[in-house]
Amino acid sequence: METVFNEAVGAAVPDPTPSTDPDGFERVVGTSARLTQVVSKARVLAGVNAAVLLHGETGVGKEVFARALHEHGSHPRAPFVALNCGGLSRELLASELFGYVDGAFTGARRAGMIGKVEAANGGTLFLDEIAELPLDLQPFLLRVLEGGEVYPLGSNKPRRVRFRLIAACNRELPVEIKAGRFRMDLFYRISVTSLHIPPLRERKEDLPALVEHFAEGVAERHGTRPKRFSSEVLEAFASYSWPGNLRELRNVVEAMMLLSDDDTVGLSALPLDLLAPVPAPLNVPMPETANANANAHAPLRGLREAEREAIETAIGAHAGNITLVARGLGISRSTLYLKLKKYGLEHSLNNARSSLS
Repeated sequence: METVFNEAVGAAVPDPTPSTDPDGFERVVGTSARLTQVVSKARVLAGVNAAVLLHGETGVGKEVFARALHEHGSHPRAPFVALNCGGLSRELLASELFGYVDGAFTGARRAGMIGKVEAANGGTLFLDEIAELPLDLQPFLLRVLEGGEVYPLGSNKPRRVRFRLIAACNRELPVEIKAGRFRMDLFYRISVTSLHIPPLRERKEDLPALVEHFAEGVAERHGTRPKRFSSEVLEAFASYSWPGNLRELRNVVEAMMLLSDDDTVGLSALPLDLLAPVPAPLNVPMPETANANANAHAPLRGLREAEREAIETAIGAHAGNITLVARGLGISRSTLYLKLKKYGLEHSLNNARSSLS
């Protein structure tokens, strides 16, 4: 049974049938110059049976690239096995990676268990968050990569394995090496070739296509009709930095679609934390003849008014308690003070406090 990646959630799920997709890179959404360069390089690396290190921020889609490299390679129907090295205890990670034999430890299965390394034999092993691999387990992985043999826990008999390794990391491994948390020899072994996946903020021209892609996925999963996102929402998306990258965008698209009753998702469904980065228009009077400019700034005025209203509502709900207001809005106290001054809401804060006395 193969393991495939659900690109919407960035997780691995079982798939009983091998993929028939002739080109795994069709799953990579976007045509920006930055992304196109990476995809072009990845297509070349897919045909080379060498280890690949994917690095980039959390949520940029490294797992989608890993799957595409496998599907575009010479053995697309071979096993594709994934393991996230983060969030597991040392003992559990060791057993998941190398497997174990009967009686290896208390609670072990009677028949033992095949590890991910052995399960990937003949195919691809994808190790996500490899920087989280404990230092004392790294020599064992290095031995597997160099010798082509794996020793299950509790066994002294090696098992031959042959697979392609694709590793992913959102931290700078040279920094981890300098800090003594990652072995230099293992780093050179897993990074024969490498790809840097750009963050979403560096390819915002792909936003419309990504929003449409995620929206179609949401509609299919929830059994709802497809919805489009208004140009004002797309403009707000373009003004946001997306620290969570594609994963954050996917979550925002899903939440907004579920909250909207209309066929077109508008600004009313926009989360508060996406309002703050949108630049407000200059606070200068506009001549009546400047209708074109007024129309151009209308979406920004709408966002500004929505943010001001949200702050006023939070002030009233928390009786002017600045700490609770900031927490409710999901911003820092210092940011809140700046916005109070920006919108002239200091009096609203004072009135809310005085109403308690």
